[in-house]
Amino acid sequence: LSNKKMKRKELTVIVEKTATGFSAYAKEIDGLATVGSSLSELKENFNEVLQYHIEYLNEQGEALTKENFTINYVVDLEQIFDYFNVINKSAFAEHYAGMNQSLFRQYTKGLASLSGDKMAQISKGLHKLADEISDLTFA
Repeated sequence: LSNKKMKRKELTVIVEKTATGFSAYAKEIDGLATVGSSLSELKENFNEVLQYHIEYLNEQGEALTKENFTINYVVDLEQIFDYFNVINKSAFAEHYAGMNQSLFRQYTKGLASLSGDKMAQISKGLHKLADEISDLTFA
């Protein structure tokens, strides 16, 4: 056994809203792209495309598995809030993102530029909302 650890390859997958659902492509690997009618279908399809790519690389002599890749899905903020239009932007900004409601609406309309810190703050708020919803049990 080798002590040398295989370095994980990071993939930045750009997700875009389309008229029929979503499309996605990996920035680092030309041709690694897919579509889906929902975000969950898109992720399933991307995993399948990645698996085919890994099989091709293995045929070329590389020893890789899906575990060698870290996938970071990147979604445009405006597109996310258009898609999840049931989320009240003002309430989300105040209760989950902890930011000014008017400024948040500008971010989601692409009228104000977002810093990395603000994007992380919004992402954290979205994950907090998702965690709270997933913890609920309905009777």
